[in-house]
Amino acid sequence: MNNIIYIKKDPILQELDNSIDKASAKRMLAFKYFNNDLDMLNDYLNKKNSSNKRKQKVIENVKEKPQLEFAF
Repeated sequence: MNNIIYIKKDPILQELDNSIDKASAKRMLAFKYFNNDLDMLNDYLNKKNSSNKRKQKVIENVKEKPQLEFAF
């Protein structure tokens, strides 16, 4: 029963994921954690979100197909 592993989630990623306005959230996180340096925040996010970028690339490559509509 003691083999449960608790994974600490990154507070920076949590705040960014929970935000509605991503641009303002990035500015706030850069101010809060990276001494107002957006480049450092972007480097940090690129290192942490490499798996999410792969998922986004796959989604971007999928072409949308029109939905069939029936006239009644």
